[in-house]
Amino acid sequence: MLTEPKPNLKVFAFQITKILLILAPIILPLSSVWGQQKTLDRNSCYEPSGRVYSTGDRFLKVGKFLCLGQRINPIKGSTVKVLCFLNRKFLYINQSTVFDAQMCAPPPNETVQCSVLNIIACPRDYKGQDDEENEPIVTSPYGGSIINNRPEISWNKVANADSYTVVVLGNGVEWERDVKDSTVLPYPEDEKELQYGNTYTITVISNKGERPLSYYPKVVHLLPVDDVKQITDEAQQVKDLGLLPDEAAYLDLDAIFMSKLLLDESIKTLKAQVLTGSKNPTIYRLLGDRYLGALLPSEAEQAYTIAGQLAQSSANKSELEKVQSGLNLLKWLKDQKSK
Repeated sequence: MLTEPKPNLKVFAFQITKILLILAPIILPLSSVWGQQKTLDRNSCYEPSGRVYSTGDRFLKVGKFLCLGQRINPIKGSTVKVLCFLNRKFLYINQSTVFDAQMCAPPPNETVQCSVLNIIACPRDYKGQDDEENEPIVTSPYGGSIINNRPEISWNKVANADSYTVVVLGNGVEWERDVKDSTVLPYPEDEKELQYGNTYTITVISNKGERPLSYYPKVVHLLPVDDVKQITDEAQQVKDLGLLPDEAAYLDLDAIFMSKLLLDESIKTLKAQVLTGSKNPTIYRLLGDRYLGALLPSEAEQAYTIAGQLAQSSANKSELEKVQSGLNLLKWLKDQKSK
């Protein structure tokens, strides 16, 4: 008995990846820049907006928080380096200056990014739970911009699939691997690494035996070498300050990584603190924000739930309000999908 031939999904998916490479990657990372958590230092801000990163001020020591409205007083001939958490920039100040909202204003592109602060920019066709069960949605690398040229690749498990095919295609790179009994693939050592400044498509195909079931393509852009060096150097400066790990993760490092929309680095840094056993609600709440920016609603909801529990037990009303804002956005997205 003759049967109708099945479409070659692998060939089709491969052609789609080539088309996607022509398109500029759509980046909808979340860049919520909430006021930060209260510090225990009596001489510091309740809602710090920046930090001193060098000597040279008459009164402020290296590592001190800055409040909006606080004056920076460089010693004659000196320059004071500060990090602004709101616009995620290092500022160099060589004269008496008030650290105010004008010099530390959030970047203009905040208005086009999906976040709890700007629901209008959020997509109406995000991937919900039903999609996650039927498509091998690529979860890592997170977001659309990366600095790791050998990123680990991970995806959601697909019901009824018994294997997956990972295809990576872009400038100077073209390879595929079959994966069984796992949804994680370390970058193959025998394959050429991604090239800085180029865009690539990572496609994961789910299979049942020899039959493809579904596929999911993800476009990522590897930053240019100069940007990677800048981010690496700035992250090292944070480490050199010897800050508390949680504080460094959700304030300084998150600001530096998100200055280049590096959701991948921010999420991995926050997850590392979770693995150490952190009970800080801000770590989990910001992780929820970043997952939401990476359009991973299930992961965001899990992080928000834990953040809410920790904030409730510590009577942290500020974090509870932020968690609720994130949950409200998740509900809105689900409602949009059901329309």
